[in-house]
Amino acid sequence: ASFAFGINAAGQVVGRSSTTSGERAFLWDSVNGMQDLGVLPGIGGASAAFAINSAGQVVGRSDTATGPRAFLWDSVNGMRDLGDLPGGADLSHAYNINDAGQVVGYSNAVSGDRAFLWDSVNGMRDLGDLPGGADQSYAFSINNASQVVGWSATAGGPRAFLWDDATGMNDLGVLTP
Repeated sequence: ASFAFGINAAGQVVGRSSTTSGERAFLWDSVNGMQDLGVLPGIGGASAAFAINSAGQVVGRSDTATGPRAFLWDSVNGMRDLGDLPGGADLSHAYNINDAGQVVGYSNAVSGDRAFLWDSVNGMRDLGDLPGGADQSYAFSINNASQVVGWSATAGGPRAFLWDDATGMNDLGVLTP
């Protein structure tokens, strides 16, 4: 079995595929076919890739001895552990990457699952949650203007958000009947 989750403008595809070693993240292109991206060091043989940017950088999650961790892969450095937010259950997932190499996803923290923004200078940053939130937020996409989208739990239920550095997390509301 194999599943594709992301594609860039060059036609490179990322996803996960079953192997004799377990589920593995892959990168496919029309010249080299499907390439196994491996796993982070530690116990576990599973990984999955969710997105790829125009530079061919890939993000996803890989099992480790302590739980799943967000990774950034490139052809020079291989798979790199992006860490997690402090105080949580030692887990993180990366879902998207922009052309500047900024990564979004979620990590378990002291206050619950939290959306994060990672970059090579600042590391992993907790994006918080919406006011009246239930300490739960997830980031799923980032554009080249560093705007992040996802959802956050609120007392009224899950709500879509748009986050940027200037205004923080903004509730996008819900459709009215």
